[in-house]
Amino acid sequence: MRTILYLSIATSIAFVATGSAHAGITDFNESFSTGTANWRGASSATLLNWNAAGGPSGEAYVSSLLNLSSTSGGGFPATVFRASASLGSSGNAFAGNWIAAGATELSFAFRHDLAEALTITLRVATPQNFPGAAAFASVTVAPNVWSVVTFDVSATSTQWVSFEGSNYATVLSNVGAMQLGFVVPNALAGQNIDGHFDMTDFSIVPAPGAIALLGLVGIAARRRRN
Repeated sequence: MRTILYLSIATSIAFVATGSAHAGITDFNESFSTGTANWRGASSATLLNWNAAGGPSGEAYVSSLLNLSSTSGGGFPATVFRASASLGSSGNAFAGNWIAAGATELSFAFRHDLAEALTITLRVATPQNFPGAAAFASVTVAPNVWSVVTFDVSATSTQWVSFEGSNYATVLSNVGAMQLGFVVPNALAGQNIDGHFDMTDFSIVPAPGAIALLGLVGIAARRRRN
């Protein structure tokens, strides 16, 4: 009876883990190991620089340049990295229904060389790039050091600040564009300053509950072998 129970649990969990057509979203990781993966900078026409080494652990990373002369303090966040289904960024592996996939968190390594710590921003949007959902990171990123930035993208996240007149379900069920940027500090806004921004190891991960369920698969399998 016990063996049958474990098999039933394992079968059910396997269905949860693989049954969604969008489950691959939570396996998404862009390491930029071979190039820019069709990500862009401030605009869709702005190409990134690719660096084969020099990331947090010596790995590859991408870089963006933005002059702050046209920025304003406290205004719309400045964009420095963007991915889009229309560009085929990362083979569109990030695009789709994040809710059905169980995506609850994304993270990436980020570095900049501006004189002040920055609040990093995230915007995810539909393939038409509107409407979108905007979020602010909970911690600031100091200059000239690689830092891991994490966003809670679940429905209950307190990091969301706008859905652009729409709602969580509409945007997160049909993601086709992403933008990473920062809130321009008042002291730097409008200045003729070139800011350099680096990024790598962009990942989307599933809900902790789903990870725990996947762990139970291994436990059930070991018990069956015993």
